[in-house]
Amino acid sequence: MEKKLLRPGQRVLVAVSGGADSVALAHALHRLRRRLDLRLVLAHLHHGIRGRAADADAAFVRRLARRLGLPLIAERADVHALARAAGVSLEMAARQARYEFLLRAARQTGADAVAVAHTADDQAETVLLRLARGAGPQGLGGMEAVSRRAGLTILRPLLGVRHADLVAFLKQNRLRWCEDASNRDMHFLRNRVRHELLPLIEKRLNPRIRDALLRTADVLRAEQAWLDELAAAALADCVGAARSPDAARRATVAEHPALAVRKLAALPLAARRRVVRLWLSGGGLAPERLDFDAVEAVLALLHHARGTQAAELGGGWRAVRRYRELVLESAPTPAAGWRLDIRPYRGILRERPTQPGRLPARATLSARAVGAAPLTVRAWRPGDRIRPLGMPGSKKLQDIFTDAKVPRDRRAAVPVVVCRGEIVWLPGYRVARGWAVPRANSPSLLVTVERRPARA
Repeated sequence: MEKKLLRPGQRVLVAVSGGADSVALAHALHRLRRRLDLRLVLAHLHHGIRGRAADADAAFVRRLARRLGLPLIAERADVHALARAAGVSLEMAARQARYEFLLRAARQTGADAVAVAHTADDQAETVLLRLARGAGPQGLGGMEAVSRRAGLTILRPLLGVRHADLVAFLKQNRLRWCEDASNRDMHFLRNRVRHELLPLIEKRLNPRIRDALLRTADVLRAEQAWLDELAAAALADCVGAARSPDAARRATVAEHPALAVRKLAALPLAARRRVVRLWLSGGGLAPERLDFDAVEAVLALLHHARGTQAAELGGGWRAVRRYRELVLESAPTPAAGWRLDIRPYRGILRERPTQPGRLPARATLSARAVGAAPLTVRAWRPGDRIRPLGMPGSKKLQDIFTDAKVPRDRRAAVPVVVCRGEIVWLPGYRVARGWAVPRANSPSLLVTVERRPARA
């Protein structure tokens, strides 16, 4: 257990699937809670994948929470539907759903951090998977003991502990856990690495391959930390050189800082790649989108000297070269006809809901929840959902439109305000749970959406 990761007085959300690793983590943190004055909350997401077995896991976690005397937040997701809608693998959809759930749960409970049960075995598998996918030094450094994702602080206290040691701990203390049959399903790539590839390498090439992978990751993480410091300074230079008279206007609409093309192009190739990666990450691009192809697509824009050129990055993002600057923005939609204005505010603006999509519309969002992430406006898409403030669960926007009698031919022109991939406000309706201003005197953002005047 990495005690140095935990600070006295922290409120920690503990992700518990019901498996051995996460159950061991919950028990270990529960034993440390008084010594470190930790306030713990358990969190469990039912992925809707394994039927009754998953129902049993959820019931087990509920019993565990009662036994430990800890509060529990639990939700259910339809990962099959999410995977189909996003066109990604079931593994990726489950991972994305899990982190989105943890982010919501952390906001709901006011947690300072989320603890997850990744182990040394998970680390070795991750490094090997990334090597097979052609990852660079950043990817081969594996997972960090402390990381940030979409404004969420993630702790991995068990990253130096082997799975076998955790099972031994549970057995020694006569503690129960659930066996997940999907961990043996060879349709999942990670299971093939765990049960086929690593044992084969241990047998035929290096019996200590896991130690070798962990050692490589440790070395590369230390080197990456140093190189990222250098890249951060170079990024600051590229941003500073791009400042123009309209910088204040861009900041008003929460656009990510631009990069000076000439300054970026003058850097060595390795530095250019690292600076672009930091820039995209800071702009809110999801980690799974930060691959070699995305970075190279942005760098290719340096060779276009005339006019405006764009590189589509997926996930609703694109990088655009406008003459001497590179900017990161949401992909074009009918939102080109809307103007989004964000201003510092304090407290809560209370305006009665009118009708979804009726403009102009104003609302306040929690400044702490938004943080440094950009707010963007886009058109409603089929399948969109929001977690309306004051209501349980989530609701399809299509159902909201039906209830509010929004004509079908007007729905495509309804704007939504998005932050970190989540709909945080449906103008004319409500803000989302977890993004509302908590108290009357809390720092907030006054957000206005209105139509742009038609050009003459």
